[in-house]
Amino acid sequence: MNNKYKGRVEETIHQLVAELIVRRVKDPRVENVSIIRVSVSGDYSVAKLYYNIIGGSDDLEDVESGLKSARGYIRNKIKKHLRLRVIPELVFIYDSSLDKAMALEEIIEGIHEEEPVKEDDSAENDPEEEMENG
Repeated sequence: MNNKYKGRVEETIHQLVAELIVRRVKDPRVENVSIIRVSVSGDYSVAKLYYNIIGGSDDLEDVESGLKSARGYIRNKIKKHLRLRVIPELVFIYDSSLDKAMALEEIIEGIHEEEPVKEDDSAENDPEEEMENG
């Protein structure tokens, strides 16, 4: 039962924070932030919000400072929306797993481009060469 409740709290925080970042937070530093997942501690005192930046992580420091400045506003909205004894402290953590996955995909595509194309025996013989010989 406790895990089920914790999961609902995590999902509610996830949806609420994602919506707030998109629609309510006016800071341009966080406009490309996507909340990946939320993990709440067992006593609900800390909520870790894992995020990624849509379009790359070039301006990670700016995004981090934008999220830090919006943290109080977001926490206040969570307080009004959820009925919890303790409103969790929000910790934003950059999740680089999508960046790593994209880098691996580029490496795999590069390997596939370097592989020689196997041709069957009939395609190996040049048609012009056959006409000269034949």
